Amino acid sequence: MLTGRDAAHKKMTDMMAAGEKLPVDLSNRFIYYVGPVDPVRDEVVGPAGPTTATRMDKFTRTMLEKTGLIGMIGKSERGPVAIEAIRDNRAVYLMAVGGAAYLVSKAITAAKVVAFPELGMEAIYEFDVQDMPVTVAVDARGSRCTPPARRSGGRRSRPSTYRGGVTWVRLQPDVARLARIRVKCPHECGPT
Repeated sequence: MLTGRDAAHKKMTDMMAAGEKLPVDLSNRFIYYVGPVDPVRDEVVGPAGPTTATRMDKFTRTMLEKTGLIGMIGKSERGPVAIEAIRDNRAVYLMAVGGAAYLVSKAITAAKVVAFPELGMEAIYEFDVQDMPVTVAVDARGSRCTPPARRSGGRRSRPSTYRGGVTWVRLQPDVARLARIRVKCPHECGPT
C-alpha cells in the first residue's frame, strides 16, 4: 500500500495536468491517507493514524481515473463528489480507526519512502501491512456502509461506527485486483 496526504496529492495532480510521469505507479494499489511519524527504537514506523479523507475529495476523481488506483483508506466520511468518483471507477474507500495511530502502526511490517522525500512526513511511503483494522465505508457501487454522521443542534457530530467493531482486512503487497478483497459490509450492503 502507498501513502499520501494533501501535499502529495496536490503534487501528483499538478504533475498529471502538466503531462509528467508520476514517480510511483499507483495502478491496482491502495493509498492510505497518512503522514507517519518517525519510528522510535525498533518500530518500523511511528504512530500512523489516518488523516481526514474529505481533504482529498477534490483529488479523488483524477487519482482514480488517471492512475488506476483501486482503493483509499482514511478517516471520516467522504463527500458526495468523492463517493460519485468511487462509484464511477468501481473503487472502494475503507475507513481506518481514528485515534488509534499506535494500533494501526503495529500492522505495518515494512516502510520506505518512494516519492517526494522533500515533503517530509507527507512524502509517499510504501507500506507492507498485515491485519490492519479497517472497515468498508464506501463500496464499489458507491453505497455507504457506515451510517452517516448525525447532526445535532446544527453542529456536526462524530461519524457513527457500526456495532460490533471493525472488519479486519488483510491487505498484502501483492493485492492486484479489487476482487481479491472480499469483506461483508455490516449494514448488509453485500460484499465489495
